[in-house]
Amino acid sequence: MGMDKLKLTSSEIGTLWGEYVNGTMTDVVNRYMFSIIEDQSIKATFEDAIKTFAKQKKQIVAFIENEGFPVP
Repeated sequence: MGMDKLKLTSSEIGTLWGEYVNGTMTDVVNRYMFSIIEDQSIKATFEDAIKTFAKQKKQIVAFIENEGFPVP
């Protein structure tokens, strides 16, 4: 059986779903903090976090959609 034929387990789908929900909530908070922080070194950290989650979100969405589940 090829790797493209493997299905995720319900536990894996649940974990992805939870990561998506928690990540998007954290992303909203990070974007707000980024908008109000004045210290540039701290602001850069929040910018990195926003960029990192954007990449992760694409991967999570791809996994969920490939399994035929709706994205939360």
